[in-house]
Amino acid sequence: MAAKATILCVEDEGYLRQDLREELEEAGYDVLTAPDGKVAIERIGEKRPDLILCDVMMPEMDGLAFLTYIRSAMPALNDVPLIFLTARGMREDIVAGKQMGADDYLTKPVDYDLLLATVDAHLRQVSRVEELNRIRLQQIYQEVKRLRGSKEPLTISIVTGNPKVIAPIRGALLELGCKVRTVPEANLENGGSLFDDDSITILTYSEAVNRYLTRQAGTAGIGTSRRVLLAPPSMSAARKERLLETGLDDFIDYPYKPVDVFKVVMDRLQEVRLPSAQAAG
Repeated sequence: MAAKATILCVEDEGYLRQDLREELEEAGYDVLTAPDGKVAIERIGEKRPDLILCDVMMPEMDGLAFLTYIRSAMPALNDVPLIFLTARGMREDIVAGKQMGADDYLTKPVDYDLLLATVDAHLRQVSRVEELNRIRLQQIYQEVKRLRGSKEPLTISIVTGNPKVIAPIRGALLELGCKVRTVPEANLENGGSLFDDDSITILTYSEAVNRYLTRQAGTAGIGTSRRVLLAPPSMSAARKERLLETGLDDFIDYPYKPVDVFKVVMDRLQEVRLPSAQAAG
């Protein structure tokens, strides 16, 4: 059975917030609620929503400020549809909201049949895009393997303290035909030679991983493994810059979607292909 989509409802009027929850839960969705934008950001930290319903006029942080924040500071949510709920259906308000990144507008009082149809349409569109991306990336992967003239799979190690976190990534890589092993982060204390023969090493960020990268600073290029970090949503750009200085090659941002993992695999395959092509020339 497919997992339920999670809807985040941001609405300051308590009775309407409860009505939205009940209607959406009855339609089969998991529902998170928040009375304003600030609390909504906390909810997102607890669980990533698949779609956001958001009032425009709210105290503390209103809908426009919330939209501005998540579109600028939370790039991992760029593909999450945001639908404004507003009592103000003026043309200029709708244009301004869409220019800022809103995906749709619904006016109050809420027509629940229209709301459910709109939510369903946006979620189906996201699913179609994700499936097309997955198919296209698989096609590219197979083509690059053909060009390499080799059937040897990429070897990938995933370092984690919580195997459940990386289960979707591991499944996606196995589906691509990669050879994958899960490495407990405690093994990092043994040194850097653990991964030198891997094509890619994916590290789930933790204090142990941070210490490992710090110890490995300056060793980039000694082995063949491309080092990629699964970055938590709270990681700042400045922190990423410092980690890159240790020899880290790339990041995959939360929520660690398989499509982003596939892109890392494709980059690595292209790196392998380039020396082979130069040698043949």
